[in-house]
Amino acid sequence: MNTLNAGQLVRVTSPRSLAYGRVAMVMTVCDGIQVRFADLPQSVAASPNPVGLVQTFGFEELALVEGVPVAAFYLLVTVLTLAGTQEYKRYAIAHVEDSQKPCDVAETVAARFFGSLGDWDGEFYLRENSPYAAKLVEFELITVAQYVELSRTTPDYDLGADVPGNPF
Repeated sequence: MNTLNAGQLVRVTSPRSLAYGRVAMVMTVCDGIQVRFADLPQSVAASPNPVGLVQTFGFEELALVEGVPVAAFYLLVTVLTLAGTQEYKRYAIAHVEDSQKPCDVAETVAARFFGSLGDWDGEFYLRENSPYAAKLVEFELITVAQYVELSRTTPDYDLGADVPGNPF
């Protein structure tokens, strides 16, 4: 029989549950699997046991979520890119380790958006021998549940995602 351990991320797979599809973190695994939902607003997430947001499920009602790095913070980064004279807004996700600052990670994502560290010209990071350039527009903190959903379509540049030579 498969087992889950405290600290792992799971998705509720029981269609009978009102929590169907939500992402949660396993807290305990005795007398059922107690989880705490990971899509909480920051104001609620700080409390140790928010009422109604910790539930117990059976193993068959949960599926393990894999491929998500454990991090202090998760970010959605908005990058303005130039291809010749055309401007595009592009998005990336990133995870922030304990020793890093979210603003520094977001700036690094913009600088490395086209696969290598670009040269700063005072406004944009320029890709060498290319018409492409990028700069950070903004970033926002997101929950681990939002990170899981966005990771389906949006690359995490901290994980060394393949960045094609022509991003358009």
